[in-house]
Amino acid sequence: MNGRERLLKTFAGEKVDRVPVCPFVHFNSIYRHFSIPPSKQNWRTNLGWEGEKTIEYSEYFDFDHLHRLAAPYTHIYNEASSDDGKWDVEVDFKNDGKKDIELTTIKTPDRKLRQVKEYRQVSTYTYVEAITEYYIKEPEDLEQFIKYQPSYEAGTYSMIKEEFDNFQIVKKILGNRGVISGFAGGAFNMLNGYRNLELMMMDPVTDPGFYKEMIDYFTDRVFQLVDKLADHEVDIVETGGNLATGGVGEKFFTENVLTYEKAIAEKIHSRGMYDIYHNCGDADKIMHLYNQMGINAWGYLTPPPFGDVDLDKALDIMRNDMVLIGNIDQVEFLKNSSPEQIEERVKEVLEKAKKRGRFILSTSDWWTDDMPYENLKAFSKAGHKYGKY
Repeated sequence: MNGRERLLKTFAGEKVDRVPVCPFVHFNSIYRHFSIPPSKQNWRTNLGWEGEKTIEYSEYFDFDHLHRLAAPYTHIYNEASSDDGKWDVEVDFKNDGKKDIELTTIKTPDRKLRQVKEYRQVSTYTYVEAITEYYIKEPEDLEQFIKYQPSYEAGTYSMIKEEFDNFQIVKKILGNRGVISGFAGGAFNMLNGYRNLELMMMDPVTDPGFYKEMIDYFTDRVFQLVDKLADHEVDIVETGGNLATGGVGEKFFTENVLTYEKAIAEKIHSRGMYDIYHNCGDADKIMHLYNQMGINAWGYLTPPPFGDVDLDKALDIMRNDMVLIGNIDQVEFLKNSSPEQIEERVKEVLEKAKKRGRFILSTSDWWTDDMPYENLKAFSKAGHKYGKY
């Protein structure tokens, strides 16, 4: 059975030879493996070689190819000016000696909107980014998006179309060895690209009409992005669910998040793609609600201490037709354990998960630059050994 068949059949609930082994490979691992420290700009633009080199990297460790790095990542949300001049985007970069700062100003006929994003190099091969000032500070700011923001295709997509084309380039190189995954924000995550999270948590209480108007609008933006991913023949869309974690509570999630995430999953399926709902944190209080969302897969069943997901509980309560992904902690366990301890942990996870089926062995997210190679090899070897059905 080739890798593409193994993954697609796992999602379809069909018989496979073994559990796919698909840890969350991030850009820093590719840069480290090939000894090419990234610049900020390279990290943001996802040059084509990264997608190709990811194939080589996964082959080196004998990972199954659930390929997440073929094309755009975070900057699929960057703004672009409209042709009519009513949405004029100006971007300025500066460095304060410790970090790179990106200041984006959007000028409309009515007002100015401003976003500030910071980029820090936290290690030789890793950059992280964070928004420190958000566009939508008051309802009048949202009105500008509704009135003047160009469609995704006319705006952002037109600016980075050649990077979307890389999906098909990498998919052709990959062939039957695996599948291509693209990224799109979940509804709540997407909104957080424009509005401060603390305010988003308060909005449904202080101004529910405003909250609904915002999340309706940006859910539609996710729909537009999903359409472009489908146009480029992506197999799977990974949507962000890591902000509305168990910490928001069952009531908040049910009333203010669930309906929108369900709509996005339905949109993805309507375009012939599978979805993965990405919550790599706490989920114990709300994971049963995922059964109502119609999602194909949930990753990444993060165990303590960096999450609160109990594998036995998840295997018991999650829908049998949902793929479950993850459950190996990469922050401390995978990095600091011996190969023998890793083998034992993988064996334990797979002996439980195989009884249910529809499982993909993975880390609970990406790992730092100092991950020992012998530990990644032990993880992969154990996955192949104990994952056979």
